[in-house]
Amino acid sequence: MAAPAKSEAGNATSPGKTLRVLLVEDQPGDAMLVMIALRECVATRFQVTHVGTLADARRCLEQEAMDVVLLDLSLPDSSGLDTVTKVLDVAPRMPVVVMTGLDDPSLASRALEVGAQDYLVKSDDPGRAVERAILYAVTRMNSQIEREQLADQLAKEQQRVQEEMVVARTMQFDLLPRPDRLNPALERLGFSLHSYFEPCSGIGGDLWGCQDLGDGRISLIAFDFSGHGIGAALNVFRLHTLIDEHRGYLGDPAMLLNVLGLSLRQLLGRGQFATMFAAVIDCTAEEIIWSGAGTPPPVLFRGGRAEFLDTRGVPLGLSAKPSHENRRTTFPPGSSLLVYSDALVEAQGFDDKMLGSEGLLDIIGQCMDRQGHLAIEPMLDEFYSWARPPIEDDLTVIHLAWS
Repeated sequence: MAAPAKSEAGNATSPGKTLRVLLVEDQPGDAMLVMIALRECVATRFQVTHVGTLADARRCLEQEAMDVVLLDLSLPDSSGLDTVTKVLDVAPRMPVVVMTGLDDPSLASRALEVGAQDYLVKSDDPGRAVERAILYAVTRMNSQIEREQLADQLAKEQQRVQEEMVVARTMQFDLLPRPDRLNPALERLGFSLHSYFEPCSGIGGDLWGCQDLGDGRISLIAFDFSGHGIGAALNVFRLHTLIDEHRGYLGDPAMLLNVLGLSLRQLLGRGQFATMFAAVIDCTAEEIIWSGAGTPPPVLFRGGRAEFLDTRGVPLGLSAKPSHENRRTTFPPGSSLLVYSDALVEAQGFDDKMLGSEGLLDIIGQCMDRQGHLAIEPMLDEFYSWARPPIEDDLTVIHLAWS
């Protein structure tokens, strides 16, 4: 192999980086015209390495760093657009300017498709056309590399966020009551509990809890923060911590809501709030005591009838002086309670109408067994077959039944 011919072209005193050009041209006259044109450039400095075959070009690219390749498509050892592909096999990120004696727009288009950055028709007077083609090719390749790097960074960031969302989702689900701990306590009192929780965006602003208070009493709470996603989920963790700190108030629903509302007033940002339902079922007194802070009204099933409980009240975090009150009614054996988030009744069907309370009662009526017991899974199946996806809010459904 003959040593590649090198030539300094351009103004040595001009500012900026010197561009290293690999000129792949087997015709000495054509090569000389290109080198003369680059030598006469004032704005840019070029260092030209000249080789006459594809094999020499590939070896040069493997051994030396270049900024751009001026590539003739008719070489002794290669011709046509395969020549571009073979150069890019060695240097995939190399800007390539194709040189040919044919002024063929279709050939130019195909050259760009196989990876060239620009197309240059040979002439007796290349002038500034060569400089412009080189600078354009380098700029275009750099822009392409930057776009690919940005896309790669974005993909990595999306992957990181997705992994963190999975961890956050697991943590949020870990806040829910564990069946292996809760169910034995409920079964001792003759209760069964079925629940469903599905955030609309991986994590969300809903949560519920159930706890054996002793003395034949069961506490049930459910809350829903404004908004959904990461912000709402962070508030869920806040409120869960507050409930744990004030667990002594679980036996008094109204006092629990007052204490939590006062704390959230100081913690939440402007416009943020939580609706909440808190109840105690007293098996000895056969009654339910509850208080509400703006949640959808739970459905109480007793004596073969379904009725809505009153849960009107100011949502937590909106009032500086919360004043929730306890309500109570009978809860004899055979009764059950359906608690749900507003996503259930505010969902829209394919007719663009919201389900609403009446629609919920219709679905419930279709899913009662012969003994008058509500079957949760068929109810959810009926709901999802009616609702138009996607459900754009976090959905929580809890059914607590006293057999």
